Amino acid sequence: MKREHIRIWQVSALVACLLLTALSLLPLPGRLLTGGSSSVRILDRNGEELYEVQPAQEGSQRWIPLSDIPPSCVAAVLAIEDRDFYAHLGVSPKSTVRALWQNLTAGRIVSGGSTITQQLARITLGSRERTVTAKILEALLALKMEQSLSKDAILERYLNRAYFGHRAYGLGAAARTYFGTSAGELSTAQCALLAGLPQSPSALDPFAHFTEAKQRQDRVLAAMRETGAIDDGAEQDASHEPVALKEDHTAISAPHFVMWLMNERPDDLHAPAVRTTLDLTLQTEVERIVERKLRELEEKNVTSAAVVVLDARTGDVLAMLGSADYFDAEHDGQVNVALAPRQPGSALKPFTYALALSRGDTAATTVADTAVQFLTQEGTPYTPRNYDYLEHGLVRYREALANSYNIAAVRVLKRVGVEALLSFLRSAGLTTLTESPEHYGLALTLGDAEVRLLELTQAYGIFARNGETLHLRTLLSDPPRNGTAVLDPGVAWLITDILSDPSARLAEFGESGPLNFDFPVAAKTGTTRNSRDNWTIGFTSDRIVGVWVGNADNSPMRDTSGVTGAGPIFHDVMLAATRNLPPRDFAQPQGLTKATVCSLSGKLPTPLPFGPEGPQGLNGCPHTIDEWFIAGTEPTEQDDLYQSFLIDTRNGLLSNKNCDQRFTQQKAFAVFPKDTEQWSREHGWPVPPTRFSPLCDQRASSASSASSASSVSSWIEITRPQPNESYLLDPLIPDASEFILLEAHASPDIRTIDWYVNGKKIGSAVAPDFRGKWQPTAGRVVIEAKSGTLSERRTIEVLER
Repeated sequence: MKREHIRIWQVSALVACLLLTALSLLPLPGRLLTGGSSSVRILDRNGEELYEVQPAQEGSQRWIPLSDIPPSCVAAVLAIEDRDFYAHLGVSPKSTVRALWQNLTAGRIVSGGSTITQQLARITLGSRERTVTAKILEALLALKMEQSLSKDAILERYLNRAYFGHRAYGLGAAARTYFGTSAGELSTAQCALLAGLPQSPSALDPFAHFTEAKQRQDRVLAAMRETGAIDDGAEQDASHEPVALKEDHTAISAPHFVMWLMNERPDDLHAPAVRTTLDLTLQTEVERIVERKLRELEEKNVTSAAVVVLDARTGDVLAMLGSADYFDAEHDGQVNVALAPRQPGSALKPFTYALALSRGDTAATTVADTAVQFLTQEGTPYTPRNYDYLEHGLVRYREALANSYNIAAVRVLKRVGVEALLSFLRSAGLTTLTESPEHYGLALTLGDAEVRLLELTQAYGIFARNGETLHLRTLLSDPPRNGTAVLDPGVAWLITDILSDPSARLAEFGESGPLNFDFPVAAKTGTTRNSRDNWTIGFTSDRIVGVWVGNADNSPMRDTSGVTGAGPIFHDVMLAATRNLPPRDFAQPQGLTKATVCSLSGKLPTPLPFGPEGPQGLNGCPHTIDEWFIAGTEPTEQDDLYQSFLIDTRNGLLSNKNCDQRFTQQKAFAVFPKDTEQWSREHGWPVPPTRFSPLCDQRASSASSASSASSVSSWIEITRPQPNESYLLDPLIPDASEFILLEAHASPDIRTIDWYVNGKKIGSAVAPDFRGKWQPTAGRVVIEAKSGTLSERRTIEVLER
């Protein structure tokens, strides 16, 4: 049996000799002659390394000249790997004979005996086989290298190509991987630990097998003492030096950005290095801000955040954080939420108002922020609600957007159309909105759709850039690209002015908070009603910052909103992103003009024509504001909300020419539109009288009453809900805040009706709309409106979700 092994070995050796004879006539591989690395270093905009991209077979690598490698590292490698390196000719006869005899007697490879030159030959050949043929090929190539390269050149190439584990090829990569430092800063103890790894990188992995790696380090130190590289004292000092390994992480900065770049632009990453637009200093500060702020939100079940910082002028991606910690497997840290579709909440509202303004509405246009129900495409009622579950009456667009009123936004979208908004959002750069307008419905303006943080932050560029889209730039070698005009510059500026107006958002956000700065910043928050996503996106003339806060597993947060969750992160990131920039006002385009309007109606304030007997100084609009308009859209209609009524001062009823003029007085009342009448009454606005004073001419009053009585037959009609409607209870809305609207019309003689549900009275309501609210419970329900003997019924069904 042993003779057969010898015969096989002889045949293999003969074949190898023939092959290597031919190989010896060829020049050395180019890589051996030139040295260097085929890696691609991904750098930040200032030249700081983010990551080193290597071919799969090479891993992390950084070429270091032999002169820059610490002598203790060279001594450690020579002592443990090849003490006779500078004496042999590439192959150590003594070691080779010993290894050959051991291998022949064992019938397989059991001993190496390879010199450093032979190991470099093995690395060059890329062979992992431990066969006799492979060993002969390595030996012959080693002899060829010794003929062509100097000893120092061979040693330099070995120290830069030896595998140290964890995809670290070369001493420089190993120093960064295990100690987080450069090769030139390695201590003797660190050199000894690294020098011992190439023998068996997996078995000696200090992250996984620290004891074995430490024992190997001691053997290297002993070998260094034996060769005279260090004395006994130095050996003891190095052996007792604490081994401070860095965390077992891939050597990478801004990992979400780097991985995104490698996936998006693999063909543009060319050796030796590419310079990206990312600012590593800003990126690092963003990471620290997120880490600090998330600790403050721990009790609210918030575990992650994503941040994007863009240059508003060039589109440069200056920072990208896809999660709180890329290496946090428990919270899916490698998921880049900056690229993941999530619901943005109210962060889409500015686009709705921009579309309305582009169609002729103004910042002073009014809308009712009062309860309303719409029918969906499926015919089921849809009732938008505000975040605070309150109603805010008649509001101007500036107030509605600045305070993020949901009901108002839905009413505005109803005016402009879902299809138009969807088209506008797509033109602004949101690529995830691929469904039909019917799929999204009116809830689109409230963020009932999924968008990417990166794309939404980019889309906000149309406001910062006078209506022009923003193209992203990730490599400094790319020229900045011009955007496409998708919005009138005046409209873009008006939206910006509203979002940067701290006085306009006082009602909901107060005088201080994370959206307030000492320099102009426009910002908008967003919160999903299921508390799974918090957003704040804002910008200056130079920077756009987008922040998302939530959980990667989609679990809900507790008691957080865009202003309390994402807002504080946004505030600190914006300060960091603009620290070295001079504060600038948002450049106002031409064609804008300012006008004074009534703060309640948004129309031109007009004094009422009161005579000298009327109240001093009383006019049609007691409160006015100055508002910006695109030239040509200023209001021309005079305020008609404040109206003058002739009142009998004895009873507050309407007076007429037949009344005693000593008791007659002009009085102004705010006459609200129909959809805000109920709100105005509930919030204490005086209601103008509808009946004439009986103290005036009785003949006129009696004739009028008789005429009315004879011409009217009493009636009641329920206008809401409609017969057989179905309602779906929403578990995300607190029971106390969920309600169904009840409304009715009635003949003029009926001023009050009572509402009943399943025969039980739930309240009373007054003309003209007799609006009531009912907190629903599941089941089939009979709604009834009563006034005296008159009644009207509707049957509806309330379903559990």
